[in-house]
Amino acid sequence: MPTSVKFACAVPVGSWHDLLPATLQSLAEQHEPLEVAFLDASGDPRVVKAADDSGIEFAYRRTGPDTGQSAAISEGWRETYSDVLFWLNGDDQLTPNALTTVRELFETENPDIVFGQSDFIDATGQHVGRHEQVAETSALLLRSNTISQPSCFARRRAIDAIGGINESLQYVMDWDLWARLYQAKFKFHHTNAVLSAVCMGPGTKTNQVSPGRLSEVFRLVNRNVGAWSAVKSTAALALETLRQRQEAT
Repeated sequence: MPTSVKFACAVPVGSWHDLLPATLQSLAEQHEPLEVAFLDASGDPRVVKAADDSGIEFAYRRTGPDTGQSAAISEGWRETYSDVLFWLNGDDQLTPNALTTVRELFETENPDIVFGQSDFIDATGQHVGRHEQVAETSALLLRSNTISQPSCFARRRAIDAIGGINESLQYVMDWDLWARLYQAKFKFHHTNAVLSAVCMGPGTKTNQVSPGRLSEVFRLVNRNVGAWSAVKSTAALALETLRQRQEAT
């Protein structure tokens, strides 16, 4: 019986990463209806070649400058039509049959959002650990990002209902999206299945303790639960990032 669940994935690429071919391969090897929007702002011929060699028939492909990662994700979703949305960065990977697992959960549990676990990999693609912060949705989500971005899949109608991704954000656009979906009382379903691999190598946004990232974290938590929680969450994120860096060396 044909499935009614169809997926659309935005792949925003700002620069070349050695894992990009594996990212695209992980999409090409899924066995569910999938539209891929490829947004290449890198200006790097290696990115063009990786896309050309991937074997993917892109639903949408844009090469040229954009105003940032969040805007590129939004553009990719606008140019596709499927009802379940997600995105992969150029160093993320889906696990084999991840979309089949997600599709089955949408069909049996009828949630608005499905999210699962992620493994951590290094810049060479080697497994280095598990994302330990992923947890069932609760009010904790308003002060700690307990959802792993490449392992989260949301109905288009839910994302549209809250106004889409915040294109002004550079670091916490995913967390901001989950928090607004939670506050709007959309239904989340968590699975312990590992749905993706996330690179924690040098240079990744999630490996940075930058003023821009910390500022966005503070503003998000302050908006949701107040200044004192924002101070604690910002400090905790900085310490956790430094701990993960140390473990990776």
